[in-house]
Amino acid sequence: MKDNLIFLDESELDKPIYRIFSFDRLKEIFEEKKLTLVKPKLWDDPFENFILKSTGILPDKREFEIGFRDNYYGQCWSLNIESDAMWRIYSPNKDGVKVKTTIRKLFTPLFQTGGLYYKANGIQYNTSSFIGKVKYAKSTTLVEMLKDKKRMSDKIFDQSGWGQASTFFFKRTAFKHEREIRIIYNSQFRTWDNVYKFEIDPFDLFDSIVFDPRMTSEKYKNCKQQVRNWGYKKTILQSSLYKLREFTIMLEPK
Repeated sequence: MKDNLIFLDESELDKPIYRIFSFDRLKEIFEEKKLTLVKPKLWDDPFENFILKSTGILPDKREFEIGFRDNYYGQCWSLNIESDAMWRIYSPNKDGVKVKTTIRKLFTPLFQTGGLYYKANGIQYNTSSFIGKVKYAKSTTLVEMLKDKKRMSDKIFDQSGWGQASTFFFKRTAFKHEREIRIIYNSQFRTWDNVYKFEIDPFDLFDSIVFDPRMTSEKYKNCKQQVRNWGYKKTILQSSLYKLREFTIMLEPK
């Protein structure tokens, strides 16, 4: 697994990560026992996949397109426990559900899906499944990367798959607050349209479930009961982000 980590150290594999789904999507995950990856072209930021979407230029000045750039599927998670921005962006209808897991637990089933191979030293690897931490930089810095011939050649022609997958882990500093962890899957020219689903055990994968803080108490109770009816026995809460606390102030007699 070590060789399938991007900008991520093995010591970080048990760090908690979070993602917000709509309640309907969460229900689908429990019913199907699958997570859905999508092609990066469906992500909001048009700058995504900017390296593989670029036109390549060979030493003899011939231009070419990178034919395998549409082979990839991904999903984004966050190291952030919670923020106002997360709820407003990913739960626009106030019906969002935040799930918690760890980097290792998220990646293990996708890593196994990619097939297990062994190096001479016994290290497991595959050329399809990757997980990593997004790096953030200024737009000018990212564009400047494209001019580094050796760096780009090493990424595009890397036979291990790591180089090509690593191109999905660069974003502009405007998105730095997201603190993203990403899983990337290379379909190896197989086609599943815009989505790829892989099997998971949601009862094991999700360590806790937290509902949108703006959800009404009645709806929260109903949704919580539904999750319990599915057989989920771990922690279920409603976020207290917007709950008003009572404060006291200390005054000095005048």
